[in-house]
Amino acid sequence: MMMTTVVAVALGLAPVSEGSVPQTVSGDYSAAVGRYSQTVDRRGTNHVRGVDSHGVSYELVLDKRGYVEATVGERMVSFHVREAG
Repeated sequence: MMMTTVVAVALGLAPVSEGSVPQTVSGDYSAAVGRYSQTVDRRGTNHVRGVDSHGVSYELVLDKRGYVEATVGERMVSFHVREAG
């Protein structure tokens, strides 16, 4: 569920505004995100690839520190993520 939420933020599906104020995101975005593949390399970096419900391909890289870099179609997105708690 966590990775689906991260993908939803990168795709612009989750209600997050730009800025430096930490925000909590919750919800089930699995239907909108669609199917994706996820691998983890030797350094613990997650690599996610998929196609959203509109046919737009995306790639995300999530490192162990929570930094996300994503390419969604022709758009680049970056943000930090951490578990709420």
